[in-house]
Amino acid sequence: MDSLDLLYGIVIVVFFAMIIGVGVYSRKNTKDVSSFVLGGRRVGPWLTAFSFGATYFSAVIFIGYAGKFGWDFGVSALWIGLGNAFIGSLAA
Repeated sequence: MDSLDLLYGIVIVVFFAMIIGVGVYSRKNTKDVSSFVLGGRRVGPWLTAFSFGATYFSAVIFIGYAGKFGWDFGVSALWIGLGNAFIGSLAA
């Protein structure tokens, strides 16, 4: 096992530890379904718009659009997806 494999292993362990930490923290601060789904109704319009944009454009642009054009044209096609995500989030 070389040092790069060890580094990858450490990064994966740290990532999963962070995800578990966020889950435990969120579990303690979530009272009911409304506070989970709607953020306790304390989320403003800007955060709601960016959340919508991130969710929608992640699925549509990065998986569908960039996947197809990424296969055809390479990594440079991701700039189209990033531009659409930022402009679409601002429009939302």
